[in-house]
This record gives sequence, C-alpha cells and structure tokens, in this order.
Amino acid sequence: MKKISAIIIVVIATVASVYAQKTTKLGYLNSSELISLMPETAKADSAIDKYAAELDALGQQMYLEYQKKATDAQAKAKTLSEEQLEIIGKELADLEKRITDFQQSADQKIGTKKEKLYAPILQKANDGIKAVAKANAYTYIFDSAAGTLLFADESDDILPLVKAHLKLPDPKPAPKPATAPATTPK
Repeated sequence: MKKISAIIIVVIATVASVYAQKTTKLGYLNSSELISLMPETAKADSAIDKYAAELDALGQQMYLEYQKKATDAQAKAKTLSEEQLEIIGKELADLEKRITDFQQSADQKIGTKKEKLYAPILQKANDGIKAVAKANAYTYIFDSAAGTLLFADESDDILPLVKAHLKLPDPKPAPKPATAPATTPK
C-alpha cells in the first residue's frame, strides 16, 4: 500500500512539475485593423455598396409611385366620393406597407450578402492568426478591437506578424493636420 501511495505522489509531482514549466504566452491584435488592410475587404465593400444602391433605387421607385398616387389623390379629393377616397386610402396604406416590407427585406438581403462576402475574408484572417500564433508559440491571442483588453505590452501585438504572414501592406500614415500659430494676447 505504501508503494502505491509513493507511486501516486511521484506521478502527481511529475505532472505538476511539467504543468508548472509550461509558460503561457499571450498576444493580441486589432482584428478590425487587420480586416481593413486586406484587399479582399475593399472588393467586398464595393460589391455590397453596389448591391445596396441597386436595392435603394428600387425602393426609391416605389416611394416615387407612392408620392405620385398621394399627390393625385389630394388633387382629386374634392371630386371623389367617400367610397373612392376609402379605396385610394387603402391603396396608399398597402403601398406604404409594401415599401416598409421592401426596406426590411433589402436590409436582410444586404446583411446576407455581407456575411457571404466576408466569410472567406474572416476565414483567411483567422487562418493567418492561428498560423502566427502556432509559429510563435502563443497560448492565447486576444482581440483588442473587442474592447476587453485593459492593458497590453506593444511587444505582444501580433498584428505586424499576421500582416507579414498574409503579405498585407502597411497602411499609409494619415497626414498630420497643420497647426495654426499660437497668438499672444495683447
């Protein structure tokens, strides 16, 4: 019995020793910045903007039709019977509902298209992050874009490593605003 206890203690001590020797290496990056640097993002955004503009044009046509019917109804209001006005009112209400339904449907379609176009971009970014994390022995990578990172040493920012892995260019620095000369009060 004493031998079994001794063996268990040795095994526990060995496991604890191995676990204690494993260091945790933490890193972070700003995923929003990474995604914005990827050339695929500009193409996806352009396609989404074009699709949204097409849907908006259809919505505008529906709205113009509604405005025309409403204007015509107002112009003829004095010459129409109460039943005719009621019919026109129902037609306008129906057209309003169709416009509202179309707007909601368009928003859903744009969201679906964005998800479809961004899926491979997000996958590529995720694959790059994982490859860099494995190559540099990181245990955890945090996303500073999520806003939950309270402090991080700049040396643990893996964004430059991921940009290099994905062969992404560095963004051009924004021009510094010109400062007006200080005036002294007289």
